[in-house]
Amino acid sequence: MQNSEKWKPRILRAAREAKRAAMVAARHADALLKVARQKAETAARRRRVRKTLRQASQVLKSAGKAALAAGAAAAMAAVVHEIEVRARKRRRDQA
Repeated sequence: MQNSEKWKPRILRAAREAKRAAMVAARHADALLKVARQKAETAARRRRVRKTLRQASQVLKSAGKAALAAGAAAAMAAVVHEIEVRARKRRRDQA
């Protein structure tokens, strides 16, 4: 019995130290998991932002092309109108 009484405190101390080490490891693992989760969220957010910017870029390109087409059509209409006005003036002057 004396032999087991001699080892009991040492076993308890070793168990407490193991428990303490396990708790520290768990906290460290939680911190690492938190950082990993934040990085994953940040990467996902960056992907979403890039996708949105790409879509906005395509929309702006289309809008720019439409604006150019509208400007060209307006210029053509203005030229046609000017030609018609000059033709009417000539007809009036000749008559």
